Amino acid sequence: MILIICENNRTSKTVALAMGAETETAKGIYVSDSITVATVPVKFIRQTPLEEMTGEYPFIPEKFRMAVTMKSLERTLKPLFRDATEVVFASDGGADAQARFFNICRHFRVGCPRSRMWLTRLSYGAIRGAFYYRESGRQLHSLAQTGLVTKGMDLLFSYNIRRALAEGWNAGFNLSRHQVMALEYLAEITNPADESDKPSSGYSVQLNVNNLDCYESLSVWEDEQEAEAILTDIPPGTSVNGKLTVAETTGYNIRFHTLLTLQMDAYNNLGFMPDHTTRVAYSLYTKGLISSPLTACSHLPEKLRGHLETVFGDTDGYQWGENGATLNNHAIITLRTVEKGMTDDEYRLYWLIFNRMKAVMEQQPTRKFATIEFKIGDTDFSREWELTGEAYEVTKTGVFDTTVKIDDAGVYPCDVPAAKSNSLSDVLCALYTKAECVDKTFGANIPYSREINDWGSVIGSLIRDGLVCLENGKLSLTEFGGYASEPFAGGEYGETLLTWQTEANCIYTGATTGRATIEGFSNSLLSMVELIDPQTGL
Repeated sequence: MILIICENNRTSKTVALAMGAETETAKGIYVSDSITVATVPVKFIRQTPLEEMTGEYPFIPEKFRMAVTMKSLERTLKPLFRDATEVVFASDGGADAQARFFNICRHFRVGCPRSRMWLTRLSYGAIRGAFYYRESGRQLHSLAQTGLVTKGMDLLFSYNIRRALAEGWNAGFNLSRHQVMALEYLAEITNPADESDKPSSGYSVQLNVNNLDCYESLSVWEDEQEAEAILTDIPPGTSVNGKLTVAETTGYNIRFHTLLTLQMDAYNNLGFMPDHTTRVAYSLYTKGLISSPLTACSHLPEKLRGHLETVFGDTDGYQWGENGATLNNHAIITLRTVEKGMTDDEYRLYWLIFNRMKAVMEQQPTRKFATIEFKIGDTDFSREWELTGEAYEVTKTGVFDTTVKIDDAGVYPCDVPAAKSNSLSDVLCALYTKAECVDKTFGANIPYSREINDWGSVIGSLIRDGLVCLENGKLSLTEFGGYASEPFAGGEYGETLLTWQTEANCIYTGATTGRATIEGFSNSLLSMVELIDPQTGL
């Protein structure tokens, strides 16, 4: 008997129906002659919090303990694991989910083969294909080790940093690694040390050109008189030589959604907070209406072309090719039409995803951009625009000399460009890019990893805890949040924590071991604790 493990009842029922296991013997357990599908919830087994293991501080345990939280379910599952000839894990989760499966198998002393189905799409055909092509071997073991080490670092950090803050700062903050990284970044862009005296506004020179276009100087002046001095070189009616560049690109203008872009899009268009978007998207996924929302891949593999053609017809405009997408790792797409019983939020998010798909399919396979650049004195002016319609068809690519006629010029107040934006979308993108860059640099490419993809939930938790406020789309630290971030100022904690997450991700590629990573992280953590609470006596 092959035992397939899922993490929620809805997924279990869908998998069971796809695999022909239609007899429900208990809640969340379905059987056929050869296959059993069972639900083992995420909360079935947990790592014991360090405060339940000891009262010591600082505390780095030699081993982490596990505890079953659902004893009745454990008794029901025991004979299923005992009689299994193979145990298969069916999930879209990455290292975190694989670690849970590893712990479950260790708890039930599973000695038979173990394998993995990647449930990126909950359609019957996709489920049967995932079962047929299920994975096994060392790489899955390494993925689980990455998840175990990541969870271990979370426990070590939260326990020891909370105690350090209580002892050294008399503060009751219970912060995770990712919350600290986000707080540190927000503190950096809110009050950067090297820009504390930089004015928030200035003056630019604006030109009306060719009775049509407005150009603004690339330079901004703090003093209005300095900007007005530039006008002496720009008498009205002057013609200036410039350069026109027309370039063609096959770069995508619009891509399919990832979790990050879906969170940004849903906030900008629907007003959804990022963590709410994640919950709604996952509900759509478990209903089989969209593919897994945890992905960081913005492309689709060639094998999904037929599905897109049934929806949109011709798809020749999309560059299928070698884009890095696979059936186990691809962008978020809709799988079925809307159905009865959807909530209003599910309905709105579903159509947001569908309309992005439609926009990707309808865009030109190539695009043309025109740029005019010219200089007046030492001041540069430029403007870029995309050529569409008839202009796209008739305009040749190349570099051409051109002349622009200045109709009039003036000096206008403007905001000095900020070094880093604190808009919600830009902060999410910056945090995600830091984490993603680590994975790409070291080639780990952890599939469907929450640690990389879901910074929106981290920001959402900081807002709910009163550490960060969101007003008019801008994020800033509250007074409480400023106090919470102060112990970490100047310590480059975010860089250190991200470095050790890199090491954990590299377990997946076989470049390091879990034991070495935990030992190295523990040493760094003890140094952090000593900086926050010098009285630890380390």
